[in-house]
Amino acid sequence: MNSTHEVMAMLNPLQTLSRLKDLSHIPYTVTLDDDPVMAKIIEETLGIKNFAFSASEPLIECAPHMAPVGAFIDIHLKGECGLDIVPKLRALWAMTAIIVISGDGSDQSVGQALASGADDFVRKPISPAEVLARLRARIEDLNDKNRLNLLKFGDLKVDLKYKSISGSKGQLILSAREVDLLAELIRAHGTIVPKDVLKRELWGSLAVSDNALDRKIFEVRKALREVSDNVELHSIYGIGMVLRLRNQDAERTLLNDFDAKLRNSRKAKSSTL
Repeated sequence: MNSTHEVMAMLNPLQTLSRLKDLSHIPYTVTLDDDPVMAKIIEETLGIKNFAFSASEPLIECAPHMAPVGAFIDIHLKGECGLDIVPKLRALWAMTAIIVISGDGSDQSVGQALASGADDFVRKPISPAEVLARLRARIEDLNDKNRLNLLKFGDLKVDLKYKSISGSKGQLILSAREVDLLAELIRAHGTIVPKDVLKRELWGSLAVSDNALDRKIFEVRKALREVSDNVELHSIYGIGMVLRLRNQDAERTLLNDFDAKLRNSRKAKSSTL
């Protein structure tokens, strides 16, 4: 039987792209910026894969086969304006948070970005904390528009109405705050949620200690082990919490393979022009 990587090696670029859309449950972002450092900063900040594009044409070609949780679009590209691509991306990615980034922070630029269909605007030089906060906020806004009582992550299902979680190993009833904690992490789509954000979502303006949150995290971890072998709650030291699938590293490797294939395909195409 062929391994996953052997199968991927046999796929042509179009097949590779179609497989990428099939893997929409794996969180990743897209960056359109002619500065390669920007994509690296965003990938390290969010802790999930970023697909970097330096021009709009190859992104438009790939976009129908992609389903990112977030897209970061620079306004001033070499020879083109990044805002021109935003309406096309919005039409293709209804549930993607589109954030425009630019060194031009004038009110006119912000207005043009939002009018083109972007969800938010971040000024350069970007702050990693701001990028994380704005992406989370925009993801939450999109979730509010499509909110259901049932949330899913891997084999995990969270019923917000009946305060229950279920997986391949069984079902449990949790406290309201434990369910809220899981829901917040699921809605983050695999991005890191700072602990202060979790405390605010669970207790509002009420001042609580880190120990109170840690107890809830402990109970949620324990519950996850009882219902699922696939979903894990990870602590990112000094930053926050993230919900991941047990095979996340393998899937990240697969996304890296996709990225390499797409870049090689673009290089081969440009060399023939």
